[in-house]
Amino acid sequence: MSDLVVLVVEDDAGLREALCDTLLLAGYAPLAADCAEQALLLLKKQKVQLVVSDVQMGSVSGLNLLQTLNEHYPQLPVLLMTAYANVRMRLKLCVWAPLTI
Repeated sequence: MSDLVVLVVEDDAGLREALCDTLLLAGYAPLAADCAEQALLLLKKQKVQLVVSDVQMGSVSGLNLLQTLNEHYPQLPVLLMTAYANVRMRLKLCVWAPLTI
């Protein structure tokens, strides 16, 4: 198992479990959060090397999480995923994230 801890932030339980299982099979150490708020609490307790987050979640979106992570953990890589991208979201990402794909 790798020492790379990946924080998965996904509000859909089935998808969160599938992502964590896939990371575990690939040799990574997944850490799961069902919302941005829980992710931020986990980050205070556990050092992670990567955050993988859904964009569209409950009260705090993945975009808001990205902004908070950039402010408090500027060196922490973040991978955002969504099935519902749009131009407005893309423009926000260009401002908040140094690299977006």
